Amino acid sequence: MMDHAPESAHFRRLEDHVFLAERGGPPPLNVGLILGEDAAVLIDPGPAGGDHTALLAAVRELSSAELIVVNTHGHPDHVGANDFLRRQGVHRILAHADAGVETATDLVAAEPVTLPLGGGVEVVLEHLGRGHTQGDLVVGVRAEGSTGVMFCGDLVREGDDPEFHDSYPKEWVRALGRLWSMAGSYSRFVPGHGHEVDADFIASMRRRMQQGYNVSSQAIRESVNDATKAIPIVPYGPGESRELITRLRGR
Repeated sequence: MMDHAPESAHFRRLEDHVFLAERGGPPPLNVGLILGEDAAVLIDPGPAGGDHTALLAAVRELSSAELIVVNTHGHPDHVGANDFLRRQGVHRILAHADAGVETATDLVAAEPVTLPLGGGVEVVLEHLGRGHTQGDLVVGVRAEGSTGVMFCGDLVREGDDPEFHDSYPKEWVRALGRLWSMAGSYSRFVPGHGHEVDADFIASMRRRMQQGYNVSSQAIRESVNDATKAIPIVPYGPGESRELITRLRGR
């Protein structure tokens, strides 16, 4: 969740209505853009620092429609640009009610929220349960001819270990299971950081996290005073293994 300055404002096309830019890093943040005839949705515009004028200009090269911002969760590298965008006339910023996004204007709770963008394009915001944080959203794109694109925020991490410092590991495993079960409607999954993945990757990430949860929970039961002895056998690097154990001990 480090607050790096954005370095890129170039969107590449994933599908007719769906675009992706990488900003900041390392690792870079995936910024999504979904275009309809009447409105456009910008997902996770980035941290506070950097040239957000370039980001907005890149959006406007593709669409002059009303711009709506969606934050997948409340970490600074995902929401920091909200202030700038509000000053530039963005009137709607959506986040989960438990994400702690002070700049949000609309809050999503238990029920999914559908945003019709016009031209047969819809964006669906859904909370699959606590996971990476207590207020994660996934953002699905529905449009005629679409193979189904899902923006997952940091519930999914490709190329690096998941971050556990604000997490709810047991519930995160369940959320990944729910995400995997949506593969009938969505075939492309965009993580908060890293390359696009498929349903098999989601299943593999879930199995690995279940293993990490099981090993860490057993270590806590058996070595109450020093559960960190389990770090060498937890399937993550030492730093995130320690964070995982710390979060489980605090539950």
